[in-house]
Amino acid sequence: MDFQPPQHAPQFRRRKRQLSVIGASAFSAILLLIAFVSAWNYFDISFNVPSPASALNESRTHAAVLATPPSGEADWSFDTGEQIAAPTVAHDGLVFIVAGRRSNTGRLIALDMDSGQPRWTYTLSGVSDFPPAIAGDLLYAVVRDGRIVALDRRSGQEEWTYTTGDLLLGTPVVRDGVLYAASDGVHALDALTGELLWIHQTEGGRATSPLAYSQGIIVVLSKGTHLNLIDAVKGKRRLTTRLWFGGGAPVISDASVVVSGDRGSIQTVRLHTRDIPMEKALRFWWGKLWLYKSAPRPPDPVGFSWHHRGIGGMTAHAVAEGDGRLFLVARYPDHSARIVAVDANDGDVLWQFQSQTIVAEGVTLAGNTLVAGTQAGEIYGLDAETGEIVWNLSLGFGVSAVTVAPGNTLLAASADGTVHKIR
Repeated sequence: MDFQPPQHAPQFRRRKRQLSVIGASAFSAILLLIAFVSAWNYFDISFNVPSPASALNESRTHAAVLATPPSGEADWSFDTGEQIAAPTVAHDGLVFIVAGRRSNTGRLIALDMDSGQPRWTYTLSGVSDFPPAIAGDLLYAVVRDGRIVALDRRSGQEEWTYTTGDLLLGTPVVRDGVLYAASDGVHALDALTGELLWIHQTEGGRATSPLAYSQGIIVVLSKGTHLNLIDAVKGKRRLTTRLWFGGGAPVISDASVVVSGDRGSIQTVRLHTRDIPMEKALRFWWGKLWLYKSAPRPPDPVGFSWHHRGIGGMTAHAVAEGDGRLFLVARYPDHSARIVAVDANDGDVLWQFQSQTIVAEGVTLAGNTLVAGTQAGEIYGLDAETGEIVWNLSLGFGVSAVTVAPGNTLLAASADGTVHKIR
């Protein structure tokens, strides 16, 4: 008996061919999309970016050195009446204070550096968690609700505001007329007018750290422990890589990006590295083969330099760098802390300084002296090479933040909201 194919077989084969064509077309479209995205990201194809209206650059806000050890005597004290939210900023005869931890009390206060008398006060109508930036005659403050506020630094008059789509992280950075801020992405604004120049959507979602800037490159962390290197002129991606730990604010040391964070982990990435097309996919499959002993160990990720896991503490965050050294503060569950200096080239620990209480905000490298305050009311000047105490002050109040100011002075903020000028 001869076999007779079902009557619907031609229709079935035709349908199968149609599905094959659709599948091939979809696959081709995906390949084209990948090729387009790769070309856009890796070969620097971009639209023209508007030029900023000025060449404003962020001003230096503290002295480079302390010529002599401070005496510990206070020239003046100013009570803000509220908790001080960030280290104070001193510039051109004025002291700028961010005060208030509630939306109805948040404000910026400008004091005369010599007398401690108030010059002006600006109501933020929100909370600011970071010191302001200064460029030319403008002062830039960030508010937790996503606003960037530009003020005349001498009068406190508002010049412009700009609102992002999420929480703002870190003090803005101003370079060559452009203000950069980390929020739901990296926002680049004309520093003089507040006009938006570009937004870079960071890998994984919103930014999770303040940004750092050096040599025309922006560095910022984003959700999913992504590290992003971004071209500062065009807002184009240079590199995205995943960290194996949760990190804090990145620090740039020479040509290296340093990220530190959970469990005392530190990792460095070369600043001028660029993504290699398909590198992540190749590493993924290479890693799978290595696990099954079918391939040699894969090489380090592109840009990777070194990592260190031995600093200790719940967290360890880089707070300063200079002369080939990185300085980190490690925090412990019992509220003690250590200041640790490591070699910036390989992560070797150079020295450690133990504090029985929390180290205050504003640890600063002033020349060859690392200046740090503690909640026990001490301010230490540590030799940056050895970690030995060069001088120390006992102030009699818990220090929440310390600033090295011009004129061989310190500005120490107390937990109760008072700023003291120490000479």
